[in-house]
Amino acid sequence: MKKLLLLFTATVLVISGAIAQKTKIQTAWNYYKYDDLDKAKQAIDEASTNESTMGMAKTWYYRGLIYQKIYKHEKWGSLDQEALLKSYQSYAKALEIEPKYEFADEINQNKLVVGNQLFGQGVEYFNAKQYDKALGSFENVLTISPNDTLATLNAAFSAEKSSNKGKAKDYYNKLISMKYKDPKIFIFLSNIYKGEGDSAQALATVQKGRQMFPGDNNLVIEELNMYLASGKDKEALESLNVAIQGDPKNPSLHFAQGTVYDKLNRKAEAAASYKQAIEIKPDYFDAYYNLGAMYFNDAAEMANKA
Repeated sequence: MKKLLLLFTATVLVISGAIAQKTKIQTAWNYYKYDDLDKAKQAIDEASTNESTMGMAKTWYYRGLIYQKIYKHEKWGSLDQEALLKSYQSYAKALEIEPKYEFADEINQNKLVVGNQLFGQGVEYFNAKQYDKALGSFENVLTISPNDTLATLNAAFSAEKSSNKGKAKDYYNKLISMKYKDPKIFIFLSNIYKGEGDSAQALATVQKGRQMFPGDNNLVIEELNMYLASGKDKEALESLNVAIQGDPKNPSLHFAQGTVYDKLNRKAEAAASYKQAIEIKPDYFDAYYNLGAMYFNDAAEMANKA
């Protein structure tokens, strides 16, 4: 009889404990309604880790609401720096437990709102030059939407600004694999490789960009500059010809073409390029100077021969 009584007492205690935890969920909700978010957070955190209530969709739905409200709250905003991410994770957990939960539509709407808030948080951090925090926010967005190209691009920018070159390269390469429609990402990635002293990979990146965006003149000019810097005059000349086709009124391109022809000792073509640059830009000092120097050198050579 005593054993039976002890068993009954233990059962009553277990049931009482479970009821107490379920009561905590309602307590958290009441605190939430009256803006006592510190107490609401404490109560819902306890409910979300207790075996009797951690398997309830309601627990995680309320947790999502509470953490979402904490974000940017005038009084309680400092309670948790990852409030938005925890809010999203809580909403997702609620639907994982009960996909047809009665508040499923509202949860899905809130998930979209939280995702947008996370992105906005990243933009705020970036504009405040807190690039590490910006990167964290955009990476949180990517845990929600792994194929979000805008979040990936901003993660790349933030990583680069925070000197995290490894992550920046990863995100730029991810954008390339996603066929992101902006040729500038190849230049951004190439510049990172150049900064690391990897000129071969820098050039290969630009050339890959030219294959994907054959009509983009910025990539052509980037390739041209690398050829000029490395003394590959014949390759530079090919890039110049393509660049001039894309931008025939650019005097700098004609001037550069003239200097390459000059180096290759193709004097007549060099003179024609310098003159074309001057025709487009009549006050182009460098073009006049190089053309005059070329004529002077030719005359000096003729005088020496004479």
